[in-house]
Amino acid sequence: MEAASHVVIVGGPEGEDELLAIVLEDGEAVPLFSSVEEAQEFLDSTGEFGRDWRPEEVSARRLLEILEFQDEEVRYVALSPPPERLEGGMEVQIIPRDALISLLRSRR
Repeated sequence: MEAASHVVIVGGPEGEDELLAIVLEDGEAVPLFSSVEEAQEFLDSTGEFGRDWRPEEVSARRLLEILEFQDEEVRYVALSPPPERLEGGMEVQIIPRDALISLLRSRR
């Protein structure tokens, strides 16, 4: 069994789980965290919005499946974005979704 090594945020107000994507200037990004606590801190900072979402640990294999399933609008992965309340010049480190997919495939 492959150990869980990545944390995504799933849920949503629709009742059926979906993957959280955040809107950037030129597309959407899947936030990816290194711990459940870090993801929960991000969610807690979003106020009421975060109520319908939860962190979920996934293996590298599952992360690859999730990323491959996303549509064209999800162009990036945001690495451990800071909590919403930290404003003022905080940059989010992003990588192209396709680059992460290639990296995950090469490690299989």
